[in-house]
Amino acid sequence: MGVDMMPKQMKQVLADGLEQMLTEMPLSKVRVVTLCQRCGVTPPTFYYYFHDKYEVVAWVFMGDFTQAFADKAPAYSVTRIKQVLTIMARHRDFYRAAYAENGQNDINSYIQAFNVDLAANACRAAGIPFDNQRQLAVTYHSYGMMGLFVEWLRGDGQFELNDLASFQFQHTPAFLSQALQQYAFSSQQLLQ
Repeated sequence: MGVDMMPKQMKQVLADGLEQMLTEMPLSKVRVVTLCQRCGVTPPTFYYYFHDKYEVVAWVFMGDFTQAFADKAPAYSVTRIKQVLTIMARHRDFYRAAYAENGQNDINSYIQAFNVDLAANACRAAGIPFDNQRQLAVTYHSYGMMGLFVEWLRGDGQFELNDLASFQFQHTPAFLSQALQQYAFSSQQLLQ
């Protein structure tokens, strides 16, 4: 199966397989070998595209993020945040299962690294120095927003999608909001 597929197609096959497995078992019980068997690929094929199952979840997250933000005119807004949350809501069960696990390589680690890298790239592109203080501000903001995102996914919080999008936009550090207003996200770059 893997020989004739393009990288994005192969990644999607593995992501779809993982999403199906997460309807049957927690992420901690998913084994790469079993995922490969279900998808009709070999483990070396899997490891050519992904380091581990958490990176597959991160790739799904990146795909959802990309649909809302990439290859469009720069615009960091409540509307764009609502778009990405709406897209992610379609995979709500998938994300719930992914975020149910905490460990060394959990999805949160990947998303936090993505958020900091994204902020650093946006700041550099806007000519805003990304020093230690700004990195701390981004990390702090990211942990808070991802915590609220997980509560929203689980239905634990007493807030709706519109509330979460507005809150995230209003509480983005000013320097980051300025950088993101100017940053053109590229799907090619995000979905490597």
